[in-house]
Amino acid sequence: MTKKSIFSLLILVILGTLSIWAFLFSKSLMGNVHISEEESVGDEQVTIKELVITETRNGQKFWEIYAETGYYDNGNNIAVLKNIAGNFYKEDNVILSVISPEATFNNKNKEIKLHGGAQAANDKGVFIRADEICWAGSKDEVTAKGNVKIIKEEGLMTVSDKSSFDTDFSNLKLTGNVNAYVFESIYGNLEK
Repeated sequence: MTKKSIFSLLILVILGTLSIWAFLFSKSLMGNVHISEEESVGDEQVTIKELVITETRNGQKFWEIYAETGYYDNGNNIAVLKNIAGNFYKEDNVILSVISPEATFNNKNKEIKLHGGAQAANDKGVFIRADEICWAGSKDEVTAKGNVKIIKEEGLMTVSDKSSFDTDFSNLKLTGNVNAYVFESIYGNLEK
């Protein structure tokens, strides 16, 4: 063997030894790392924190939903949101505000469903509470289902299984076990 061959072989052995040492050392540094992927049927799912979904019509904000956390299921075009608050607008004024611990937003039909004790209040002193409040994006109609209570600050409360109304509360329909109660204004003898 020539000096050049011996020197080349020595360099290869040193590089091989360093590579093996670096590989073993990096494994002890990194520990036992497992990267797991959630199995899905070809659908992607993205988790998001502090997200805002807004819809505009004719250049004006129509509604806006804020969520603490959520995830978007790309295969179904549905966003599942947690701890949400939102507003519906008319001529740049808030006409209906909503809160709910959970909601879904269907991007295909622009439908928003609030679940788990949804609440809404409008700019006319009306408060709504229901198991589910749904707004279908193609219409200006909101539907409340399950233990629906509508309280008007002037002293009227209705209880029903289901109600539907416009976002500005211009039309109201109550169905299923409807009861109405009249009471003294929530302000009592105080002036507004």
